[in-house]
Amino acid sequence: MEAPRRVRVLYADDEADVREVFAAVLGEDLDVVTVESGAEALAELARADYDVLVSDMRMDPMRGSDLLAAAFRSHPDTQRILLTGYSDHDDLAVAVNEGHLFAYLQKPWDQALLRLTIQRASEARHLELENRRLLAELRNRNKKLEQDIEAVTRVGEQRRPVLLADSRAMLKVLEEIDAVAETDVSVLISGETGSGKELVAATIHERSARKRGRFIAQNLAALPPDLMTSELFGHVKGAFTGAQQARRGLFELADGGTLFLDEIGEAPHALQALLLRALETREFWPVGASEPRRVDVRIVAATNRDLLALSQAGQFRSDLYYRLAVCPIRVPPLRERPEDLHALAERALSVAAQRMNRQSPRLGQEAFRALEGHDWPGNVRELINLMERLCIYFPGKDVSAEDLNLPPRLGTSASLAPPPPESAADVAPLPRGNIQLEMPEGGTTFDALEREILARVLERAEGNQSRAARSLGLSESTFRSRLKRLGLKG
Repeated sequence: MEAPRRVRVLYADDEADVREVFAAVLGEDLDVVTVESGAEALAELARADYDVLVSDMRMDPMRGSDLLAAAFRSHPDTQRILLTGYSDHDDLAVAVNEGHLFAYLQKPWDQALLRLTIQRASEARHLELENRRLLAELRNRNKKLEQDIEAVTRVGEQRRPVLLADSRAMLKVLEEIDAVAETDVSVLISGETGSGKELVAATIHERSARKRGRFIAQNLAALPPDLMTSELFGHVKGAFTGAQQARRGLFELADGGTLFLDEIGEAPHALQALLLRALETREFWPVGASEPRRVDVRIVAATNRDLLALSQAGQFRSDLYYRLAVCPIRVPPLRERPEDLHALAERALSVAAQRMNRQSPRLGQEAFRALEGHDWPGNVRELINLMERLCIYFPGKDVSAEDLNLPPRLGTSASLAPPPPESAADVAPLPRGNIQLEMPEGGTTFDALEREILARVLERAEGNQSRAARSLGLSESTFRSRLKRLGLKG
């Protein structure tokens, strides 16, 4: 165990015999250094660290009061004690006011009292230093906490639902959102996969009186049919094999908030009946429960199917459809709102770069023109995935149209540049007729079949690759690459 640190004391007195007595009496349990003048004392303080400075009042040429005042200015952490044998009130006032004394004692000093005073002065110094250290640590932690809060806030702002709308179609959606958000009716959102239906639902929640409640989203297509009821309504302990404890369902978890049911068209008929009852009565029965439970939850459903047609065909309950579709909202696919592409791409880049801690790539005019010319079968989700890929491969760089690596439109050139004028032979259709292939008795490979088809089509096109590619719905560059891969000559 490490021995306790001895208190370091610097004593200034111009009388040698007094210094000797001081060192002899207090040096047994204190580290004492003595000097004969104020100038030496200040020099010693600059050389080494001391806990306590003790000074006599009457010294020449620097008085004790002046020494302690100078020591406070240069070494405020060192505690100061004044010893005086005179009733010099003016000097004492200077020492107290300018030297910020810990204490002053009358001479001749009492040995026990002086030792106790020095010990307490040292303790006060270390307490002050510890407080200062803790305050600095607290400030650093507060600064770090502020930075963390700022970072979380930035991420939170990015994760909050933000519908960007420059197109007339999406401005109409925003108007519909604002209208239904003020009410508590059920909403049915329709749209293609990846078009942003969940974002619309989250925006409705954020703009409603339920925004302080939970927004819970569940894709019904992702649930096994035999678990849907338990997942939505919960179950009691022992309700079925494996139900070792009670479990709350999503309806109960979303109480006071909004429950978003995506792919509602995938709900089995039995579940549709339970959903209808929950919507009409705001009550549900957990699996195995002996009594119902009441909830205050808003239902927002979504589908990429034509629920009205399904209900008319008997594949979806018509009463549930009309209960859900009190306020229907259609989210247009991305190809119908090219005006939104620029803002959507820029935000997706910003969010991805922030999450990956990378610099955001820069999209040029060519790249944006390429984006606008793409069909976006995957809609906004496809765009977000593309922007994330750009952040990975092109952080902080300029992105060209070629860097996007977008698949060509069916039946068009992969090049983004305008195609050269085509000759009559290039655009002339191939002779109509079926291509008949003979399957060998021992079977064949897909490459062999593809090679045979390409060869027959090229033969019909009389070797014109443009006509052959067009007839197959391929770009000319794709057609040529397949010829090369399969070892065919055009």
